[in-house]
Amino acid sequence: MKKIYFLMLFISMNSFSMPFFESFILTNDGLKINIKPNFFRIDNIEKIVFYKLQNSDVESKIKFKDFDYIHLGPNKFKTYKLNNSKEINGYFVLSETSSKTLIFTTKPDEEEDGSKVNYILYILDLNNNILDSLQFDNLKNKKSNSIRGDIFSKIQFYFSDCETLMTRVISYDNHLV
Repeated sequence: MKKIYFLMLFISMNSFSMPFFESFILTNDGLKINIKPNFFRIDNIEKIVFYKLQNSDVESKIKFKDFDYIHLGPNKFKTYKLNNSKEINGYFVLSETSSKTLIFTTKPDEEEDGSKVNYILYILDLNNNILDSLQFDNLKNKKSNSIRGDIFSKIQFYFSDCETLMTRVISYDNHLV
């Protein structure tokens, strides 16, 4: 049951990767665009990110295919073509090591009343091939709780060599006891 709060951990998990919180877009051309951290929207259907420049209230947008990643404070949003696919999608990066990356995305459930959110967690190799994945949701039932319980074991299996991540996960898990 205590594993239910892992999603909150995921969103803040890579805050240790940057010494200060800077918000910017790194384009495929290497251009760094500084953006406001309090305005950021993702449209996964149209594959567009909406943002505002630091000194402007005008909304701008950039297509997934035009940027490599976006740092939004401690969070990183990156585009990937998984398993050599031609389709590009955006994911939040939770952890990166020299050999693996932990990413996730959300998908609203169209069949429900909008209260159910589906999450997909992927573990990737260096070539963006999916090594493992886990689909779970935010529902509070036995089946959903059981599936979310697998999150910790997957992280431990694939990222046991990532001391910072493991310390953070164990520390967070201990606070839930």
